[in-house]
Amino acid sequence: MNDKRPASIYYKDKEIYLPKYMSSIGLEGGIVSTAKESMIFLKAFINGHFFPKEYFNELKDWKFLFGPGLFFYGVGIANQPISIKELKNGLIGYWGQTGAFSFYHPKTDLYLTGTVNQFYGHSVAAKMMVKIIKNVKITE
Repeated sequence: MNDKRPASIYYKDKEIYLPKYMSSIGLEGGIVSTAKESMIFLKAFINGHFFPKEYFNELKDWKFLFGPGLFFYGVGIANQPISIKELKNGLIGYWGQTGAFSFYHPKTDLYLTGTVNQFYGHSVAAKMMVKIIKNVKITE
């Protein structure tokens, strides 16, 4: 039997107990999901399952945001830079509240979902995704 309970949330190395926190984040969608379910959704979203794929560029009206971290936000999706050279051509997707992430990297055609279960875990997750991307050989 698979355990479907949400994983514990941490602040650095200290587990924090906030039983109603996730259900209180209505403005961000309040989605509680597994990495596998997030992957299914991300692939469907990127590949035009919800709307014609040619409309996808309309979502990329990137506006610079700073906090938490540096990223660009379009219409419901974020563009997370992975280098200064490719400032607006980074990871496309979304950060969750507790270090969860769901991103697509167009240049390598990689889909990345998961969590680090940290309130301030975005930098840890970003470094991990960059490391994975750098280790992928692009064949053209």
